[in-house]
Amino acid sequence: MTVMQEEQITEVPAAADVRHDEQPEWLTQELPEQYAEIAQKIATLREEARTYEEVAAVLWHTGSSLTSAVRDLFTAIGFEAELSEYGTNYDLRVSLGNGRRMLIDVVSEQQSLDRKSPHIARILKVLQEDAGEKDRVVLAANIQPHVPPAARRGEPVSVDAMRLIQGLGANFVPTSALFGLWKASLADGDHAKNCVLRLYSMDGGIFR
Repeated sequence: MTVMQEEQITEVPAAADVRHDEQPEWLTQELPEQYAEIAQKIATLREEARTYEEVAAVLWHTGSSLTSAVRDLFTAIGFEAELSEYGTNYDLRVSLGNGRRMLIDVVSEQQSLDRKSPHIARILKVLQEDAGEKDRVVLAANIQPHVPPAARRGEPVSVDAMRLIQGLGANFVPTSALFGLWKASLADGDHAKNCVLRLYSMDGGIFR
């Protein structure tokens, strides 16, 4: 072994000296006073970004994570929203005040809903077994979730399917339309809330 090789071996840093992403707690005390303020701003921005990302999941998630994202969206707009209990026929309920509620069935499909969709039959079960006098049943659908909203082609629900949904007095809303309401709420919260109330007030129809 040469002297140079010995020097190279001795110069390899110990594991404790290697920099890691998780810095030690005491390091903050060694940094300038401005660091604490900067770190707090970064943490706040990261949390805000995470909140935005969770709501944006209504555009591309499926299954239970899509349902949670729809809940988070209504909460962000300013309504009380909660997942339904086991055994109910809907996924989510949103309280609008004065006893008014939206009972929401959340669905994601690669193709537009047609008249044979099991979710239409589920609307009937919600009306029969879960809904009260002041409840509105809403079908919130994320159609073609892996395609950017602007590139999604065709209607999210067929004419025949929409006719059945309307006949049941239920409403249909694409999750992309809900996302638009949330974005509007960042500039005008009252307007977004009024739009949600309009969704509730529709007596069978599609909300865009």
